[in-house]
Amino acid sequence: MATETAAGTATGAGRRSGLGESAPRPDGTLKVTGEFAYSSDLWLEGMLWGATLRSPHPSAWIRSIDVGPALAMPGVFAVLTHEDVPGEKFYGLDVRDQPVLAVDQVRYQGEPVAIVAADHPETARRAAAAIVVDYEKREAVTDPRRAAFDPSCPAVHPEGNLVRHQPVRVGQTFDAEVVVTGEYEVGMQDQAFLGPESGLAVPAEDGGVDLFVATQWLHVDQDQVAPCLGLPKEKVRLTLAGIGGAFGAREDLSMQVHASMLALRTGRPVKMVYGREESFFGHVHRHPARMRYEHGATSDGRLVYVRAEILLDGGAYCSSTPAVVGNAASLGVGPYEVGNVWIDAYGVYTNNPPCGAMRGFGAVQACYAYESQMDRLAAACGLSPVEIRVRNAVSQGSRLATGQVIDSPAPLADMLKELAAMPLPPEPAGERP
Repeated sequence: MATETAAGTATGAGRRSGLGESAPRPDGTLKVTGEFAYSSDLWLEGMLWGATLRSPHPSAWIRSIDVGPALAMPGVFAVLTHEDVPGEKFYGLDVRDQPVLAVDQVRYQGEPVAIVAADHPETARRAAAAIVVDYEKREAVTDPRRAAFDPSCPAVHPEGNLVRHQPVRVGQTFDAEVVVTGEYEVGMQDQAFLGPESGLAVPAEDGGVDLFVATQWLHVDQDQVAPCLGLPKEKVRLTLAGIGGAFGAREDLSMQVHASMLALRTGRPVKMVYGREESFFGHVHRHPARMRYEHGATSDGRLVYVRAEILLDGGAYCSSTPAVVGNAASLGVGPYEVGNVWIDAYGVYTNNPPCGAMRGFGAVQACYAYESQMDRLAAACGLSPVEIRVRNAVSQGSRLATGQVIDSPAPLADMLKELAAMPLPPEPAGERP
């Protein structure tokens, strides 16, 4: 039988589930009082500090790397290049196309070229700056449209510049009484989490490494790190350290392999912490997008067709670009019923910074375009922006452009009507600041 505590909380069969309650975050108090241990707070006696030398050029051949000046500096314990990678030299989420350290070329400004371990973070930074790299600069591919469609454009990778093309074809009717077109562009965005990349790699007695790191995917990190270190997965042990935000940018590797390489080479724990500027170089960003849309509708605002070309700039390496393209294509018409769809979504390589996951990746860029189009269509049909959406809103039983049937409640039209009926908040008293 259920019993009640003095506080009135039932136990046994009558225990409350927590639904509807405002549950306290287990880390909330620690964070607001400054007691929470972030990955950048990690510390071990006798640890070294790691630093990264990054390319100043978006596209260049590497003629030579001279690490002698860095090694000659007091307090420097190791300087490593691609020649020191003990296992596979490339990693990646979907395609292993990203070098641990640049081999014979660099493909974006900020690409890691060499890494250093020293007894003080400033010594490590100065040693990295002392490395001499002879670059042969070459033409950088920065325009994604040229990368995708211009046969004369240089190839960022030997296999070409196209990462993925995803077409969507539904129906055959592409004539309508009312037609609106538009071109839209979304720039690159950064997640800018408050806790930059950081971690601590500790060499283990079994020849492996223990890595304490802020990440989103421990097991995926392990799958990529172990082959690069030439170790079986069971000898690369990852422990989640305190995270100061992520929003997708910690799905890819940053300093994981570098810190581990330095720890294994020196036999000492190695800590790496990016500053804010290096963090911008050190993780993927949201894909910039260029989009062309054409919406056709009846005179009373019922969608007949949608045509779209969505071009996504993946930057120098693949990361999650294939998934981003898939999301943009499959969600490219939004939550609206439309019987005829013609979409081409492309993801391309350029010499711009690598792009990957960020909060709804792919869907967000397309949303900006198709919702802008719905506003234009409303004006062309003489309807309010709310009414055009209500008339075309999906509901339970609707079939999406990909063929998926919505098999659960989707009261979008009702929600829009309720929202439109809500009074606006009152204007604050006095003048606005």
